[in-house]
Amino acid sequence: MTYHSQLNLIMLATIIGLAVFLYLTPQFQSEPDATFQVSLRDPDTVQVIRIIRHGEETILRRIGSSWYLSSPYHARADEELVDKILNVLSANSRQRYPLTNSEEFNLDNPLIELYLDDDYFAFGGLAPTTNQQYLAINQHVYLVSPRYAIWIPVKPLDIVSAQLLDEKEIPIEFEFRGFLIQRENAQTDEWRADGRIGEHLTAELLSRWVQLWHSSQASELIVDQHKRSAAYPVARLTLQNGGIIQFSVLEDENGATVFRNDEQVGYLFPGPKNRQLLDFYGFE
Repeated sequence: MTYHSQLNLIMLATIIGLAVFLYLTPQFQSEPDATFQVSLRDPDTVQVIRIIRHGEETILRRIGSSWYLSSPYHARADEELVDKILNVLSANSRQRYPLTNSEEFNLDNPLIELYLDDDYFAFGGLAPTTNQQYLAINQHVYLVSPRYAIWIPVKPLDIVSAQLLDEKEIPIEFEFRGFLIQRENAQTDEWRADGRIGEHLTAELLSRWVQLWHSSQASELIVDQHKRSAAYPVARLTLQNGGIIQFSVLEDENGATVFRNDEQVGYLFPGPKNRQLLDFYGFE
């Protein structure tokens, strides 16, 4: 072999080695502040969210403009938490690897699996030097902030709204313990009750009571069909949009657990909040 042939072989081997090195190392943009965006999907187009964590599956569906938990039970979702989950679509990373060996990134058994419609995200381990998390999507692995995994609920109940009524659910009439309470003026939010309740229950007091129902958040959410079956009817609420929600309640030493007929979770209110919800005179 001539000297020139040997030199050509050395140069070829050097080029091949450099190409392999560049392929196996993170890809960096030429600009120092440039980043890779993990997805170009618009969060507003997502219709179904599926989460698999610790072997437990959670499914959320968008119905109209609202999100609902559909499995393992039906309930309204906390919209702020859903928005945080969808933030993964806007995640950026300075480093991107080809997904050639899932074990290298602790992705052979992902900590969290997330489906946004048909897009699949797998959350792996933490990088030892940066404390960022490996996130796999579309045959690439990105290093992202671990907050995207923190925002994903550990259990299905964690993403259920603790609010007894949604902000969009505007009440106009209550049938409560056999009494009728109706909104007289939408502008001033004035309410009146039938005469059997008592004349001293003023419009201002009734307005505060209705607002309490509309704004109350449970201290705990409960999935217990035995308690639901033991609960007794307490209220029938007519909404501004024509919808009707029936409520039942079970009172025990822990407080009052309120159930909606259109959901499969219960809302626990300890005293004195439960006394205010279930008694007009609780404000006095």
